[in-house]
Amino acid sequence: MEAKMKIGYPTHPRRDPVEEIAWIGANGFDFVDLFLEPDLGAAERISCQAIKDALACYKLGSVGHLAWYLPIGSPIPRLREAAVEVAEAYLHKFKQIGVNRVTIHANWPPSLFTDKEGLEYQTESLEMLLPKAARLGISMLYEPVGHAHETEENLKSLFNRFPDLQFHLDIGHFNLNMRNPLRFVKAFKNRLAHIHLHDNDGTKDQHLPMGTGKIEWEPLIEELKTFYTGTITLEIFTPVREYVLLSRDLLLRLWGPKPNSCATSRHLVSKDEH
Repeated sequence: MEAKMKIGYPTHPRRDPVEEIAWIGANGFDFVDLFLEPDLGAAERISCQAIKDALACYKLGSVGHLAWYLPIGSPIPRLREAAVEVAEAYLHKFKQIGVNRVTIHANWPPSLFTDKEGLEYQTESLEMLLPKAARLGISMLYEPVGHAHETEENLKSLFNRFPDLQFHLDIGHFNLNMRNPLRFVKAFKNRLAHIHLHDNDGTKDQHLPMGTGKIEWEPLIEELKTFYTGTITLEIFTPVREYVLLSRDLLLRLWGPKPNSCATSRHLVSKDEH
């Protein structure tokens, strides 16, 4: 049986979040991926009530997203402590808005340090942050960022340490460093709580519209739709937002039932004859 899902779009942290929500709502998305980070999305600049009212106006759900560059994996203890302090301040803002799921990103130290050390630093940060989130009623999602250290083994080690930490799958990130996103979908399906969807050519994190890179979407979507009923953010960075809407149409088509092969053949013949 094919699972249902919800499609959302992120706010741009350098634009007015209320105006961003208005575009997302007006274009029929199910939820907003609220990116709270500098500059117009900074904690000290936003109006939690205005954001909450805009979400209610358009009847939109929401998930939260902390800045991807918080140094929770820094080798410097004071920087890790500062990252946790900043994250906690933003969690209080999310709580005021009514967001109860928030993403924090993987962060790895320079190559001088080992995988084991990188995991230890992040573990120390998460040990400080997760109880603070729990007290606020917020579930934390962990998003790998495309680093070579994010092997299946390393991620399993981290998730085994934190039973309540959920997996945020960024499909584009897992197309980097010679990896196959489908492998990680299967490996972490029991932890999967949120998805970022965008394309790339495998060389860098390009956040392209769906179908314009080299990701093999059909087998990936076929696997996801057998079990996933959560949220999918189209994290597509383009000044021409029509490409975002086209990507949504493509996702919905792939998520739907496969067309009858005979009908498809007749359509193709008819098209060629025309």
